[in-house]
Amino acid sequence: MYDYQNKSLLAVVTLFVIMPKKQKHILVMGGGTGTSVLLSGLKRFPVTLSAIITTADDGSSSGVLRKEFNMIPPGDIRQCLIALAHSDFNYLNDRFHKGFLHGHTLGNLLITLFYQKNNDFQQAIDQLLELVGAQGSLIPMTLRPVTLIAKLANGKKLEGEHAVTLSKEIHKNLKTLLLSPVSVKANPRAIKAIHEADMIVVGPGNLYSSVLPNLLVPEIKQAFLASRAKKIYVANLFTQPGHTDGFSVTDFLNVLEQYTKKDIFDYVIYNTSPVDPALIKEYAGAVGSAVAFSSELKKDKRYIGISLASSKIRKSTSADPIAKIRNPFLHDANKLARAVMKLLG
Repeated sequence: MYDYQNKSLLAVVTLFVIMPKKQKHILVMGGGTGTSVLLSGLKRFPVTLSAIITTADDGSSSGVLRKEFNMIPPGDIRQCLIALAHSDFNYLNDRFHKGFLHGHTLGNLLITLFYQKNNDFQQAIDQLLELVGAQGSLIPMTLRPVTLIAKLANGKKLEGEHAVTLSKEIHKNLKTLLLSPVSVKANPRAIKAIHEADMIVVGPGNLYSSVLPNLLVPEIKQAFLASRAKKIYVANLFTQPGHTDGFSVTDFLNVLEQYTKKDIFDYVIYNTSPVDPALIKEYAGAVGSAVAFSSELKKDKRYIGISLASSKIRKSTSADPIAKIRNPFLHDANKLARAVMKLLG
């Protein structure tokens, strides 16, 4: 007699063996250069990648296009698009040096064209990801541009990310940071990505204008706090003048905790390799001091201190309107990605 029970068991075992293992999902939250560096390193690993990007930028080329086309600012998305691309699309970062396009990047204009064509920013980005052969998704935190507002203890109110970034009063006088509109709805794709993530990485990036804005969107904050994914914070290499002067690794975490209301991170990755003091002095307008860390951190398994500073200096062109305040010191993409992957498990 034929053993149907054993046949069924064999079929189940065979199916289990040949079924491809589901890739783990890493979600990065932030915006701009820090997020793009991490994505460029992580794309080399067999994981599903997503990134939620701030939509508060209103300076430089992004600010002009945002105002002209009433669109989500494209600059941070552009950097991450290039980072995820299958081949070298770095020319999309090139800026026009003269004429009415002076200061604009080719990539920002391309994103604007696709937005104009689709009248849907998320759809435009999805199409561009396909165009550059990217594996992963880029998700603007909201489906409309928002305004970053800093209320200071002296009664001043700074409106717009550009104003906040340029201010030297944030460190001593910041009372609270918020978005306008306060009750702005999150991009549904952002909430879905948070729910599906196995790991959520916050940072590196400007604390007040790239990292915190995502957590100022009520639905994103709630989903992030409720998520059971591993949560990683990547500390910056340097402090930012007027914003995080004298900050240590734990100072960044303390600020984040003011907005999340709890100690949320499972692990914190920070840099231990020094940068040539002469170079730091040369770029004194763009960076402050190296982010400090105490020897006590080495005793806490949550804190992962390793050499992360890239040996390459990012050069800005004269066509970049904010070249003088752009941080030229970046994390090493491959080292950072390997550190994150070790924690993924």
